[in-house]
Amino acid sequence: MESAAERKASLRAEVWRRRRAMSPEERAVAAALIATHGLEWAASTVPARGTLTAYLGVGAEPPTLALIGLLVEDGFHVLLPICEPERQLSWVEWHPDAEYARSRYAPIQEPVGPRLDARAVRTGAAGRPPLSAVLLPATAVDAEGRRIGQGGGYYDRFLARMDDGGAPLATAAIVYDGEVLASGGLPEEAFDRHVGAALTPSGLLRLGPRGE
Repeated sequence: MESAAERKASLRAEVWRRRRAMSPEERAVAAALIATHGLEWAASTVPARGTLTAYLGVGAEPPTLALIGLLVEDGFHVLLPICEPERQLSWVEWHPDAEYARSRYAPIQEPVGPRLDARAVRTGAAGRPPLSAVLLPATAVDAEGRRIGQGGGYYDRFLARMDDGGAPLATAAIVYDGEVLASGGLPEEAFDRHVGAALTPSGLLRLGPRGE
């Protein structure tokens, strides 16, 4: 019988096969729609144009740069992740003129700038409001909010650190249409963290037992 880890690996391979088959035109349409729906979600979720995290979708991932640009233009503080040792994340605030450097720990480009650790992000630092919401990558999610990432566990660790008794964070995973599976569609391991919504080119889907 397949283990949860083996099933996750199979699902990742299938999703990434479909993603790589998409045309540049399909990605461009997805980028514009994700930006529109993501801005609507942030405006209804993050108080007073406060702070949220996002990430730079690259390669075959759902594109997010247009969304990040719209969020900053609309007055939000947008933090992008930096991979740190022991699979932890720190954060840099994004600006349109941001410079990037190759990550030391993952095959991604990361913004250059002053880094904030999880505590500073959660409580607010350097004049920024405390973190209210998290936009995060996923390979797939299911109707109950289970999420498969890329296998590194960075975001599961970060969300666990944010679960400190403070105000709950709104979470939305960015995926393509067809990557939101039915209830029970994904395996789950003890360290996995659920998400509250899926942001897709077709719109926002609420996840969880009551669609919340």
